Amino acid sequence: MKQNTTYKTFFLNYLIFILIAAVIFLLLIYSVKVSQNSWDNNLKQTIETFFDEQEPDNWIVETPVRIKSPLITSLACYDTRNKKNGEYYKTFIVRIQTLYGPVPGIFIMDKNNNVDFKGFAVIHGRVAELLHKNTFSKRIDYWRMRIPEMVK
Repeated sequence: MKQNTTYKTFFLNYLIFILIAAVIFLLLIYSVKVSQNSWDNNLKQTIETFFDEQEPDNWIVETPVRIKSPLITSLACYDTRNKKNGEYYKTFIVRIQTLYGPVPGIFIMDKNNNVDFKGFAVIHGRVAELLHKNTFSKRIDYWRMRIPEMVK
């Protein structure tokens, strides 16, 4: 037996579906916004730990800088001040694929847009030595060229 649906019930069902989808979408946006501060703080802590190990008492990592390209998920930027000369730099933490999997790399850019690769964070021991010897990687060169374009 065929059931007839009226326009009223069709639009009511459609409205309920749209409202449920909108609520789910808003909950997803809310959860991303709430977790953004935690994400920024954890990345900042990783950069601070890297600088404390490599160049103790030389850098102060300050506020996060929003990247102009919203589709970039492998890169985060922070304003950083050098304690010795007082100049401000931009520090980038970038996910770089290596033989050992994705590893966070640290880059610093000065006011003249010169980008310097500082090293890999969160890696210690023998693996760190092997990665440090391979700093001529095409991926590192890619990010050296790409980083100044991201913050214009």
